[in-house]
Amino acid sequence: MSNQQPPTELLFWSSHQIRQIDGFWYQVSLADGMAAFRSRFESRSDDILLTTFRKTGTTMTQVPTLDTTFLEDRTQDILLSSPPPRLLHTHLPYSYLPEAMRESGCKIVYLAPNPKDTVVSMWHFFNKVLKSVPGDKPYPLEGAVESFCSGVLPFGPFYEHVVGFWQESRRRPQEVLFLKYEELCRELKEQVRKLASFLVKPFSQLDNGDSELEKVLWRSSLDRLKELEVNKIGVGELNHVLNSAFFRRGTVRDWENYLTPQIAQCIDQLTQSKLQGTRLSLDD
Repeated sequence: MSNQQPPTELLFWSSHQIRQIDGFWYQVSLADGMAAFRSRFESRSDDILLTTFRKTGTTMTQVPTLDTTFLEDRTQDILLSSPPPRLLHTHLPYSYLPEAMRESGCKIVYLAPNPKDTVVSMWHFFNKVLKSVPGDKPYPLEGAVESFCSGVLPFGPFYEHVVGFWQESRRRPQEVLFLKYEELCRELKEQVRKLASFLVKPFSQLDNGDSELEKVLWRSSLDRLKELEVNKIGVGELNHVLNSAFFRRGTVRDWENYLTPQIAQCIDQLTQSKLQGTRLSLDD
């Protein structure tokens, strides 16, 4: 019998070098910055952190925030000078968040997606990124499904990522809010009110409260964000990815346009197995 250990570093989609750290996979290029974030980040009790798995609705839910997935000197300076409350976001799993952040009492909001839509969204996003690299060909959807199901992808495994925040939200409901992307799309006003109450910034029950809510919905709408000039032609300062790559359809059940019934069934079975005993459902 072979005692060969599985690799802890490999090439993802023939283009991104990824490394396994504490059970999760990360791009090697982010490793040093992530370690700096974990060890040096100074959390505040009034921080607000939006967390998601990669390509699972972050754009739809966030106002301008500072990415704290990795830390560099310039980012540290911005963090220190930012007035409260600081609005932050990351794709890191709960287990990798700095201990100072987990114990600070800050508010953490997690947005969980449908697994099948996650596969399709991830596949589109990484193919957009690959287009910017001369000679790279589109990655096949079947390969994306295989990566997702095996858990070998940036910030994966997916299910462990989701369950980590789900369990923490049940343990600390006053500090960790768990939202579902499908419910956010179906019940937008109700879910935004829920978020506002969690942040102790509830909308007024009077008429002006509805006006405030409508203003928030308009400012964060996907249609409006898509049309902003910076999101049409801008490039991320840290990741050098076109901002337009982060905007696609923003709808649910888009997987029906891409996944065969057999693949969809396989992912559903995997989801049921991975979430067994957690009391969490990620149905459409």
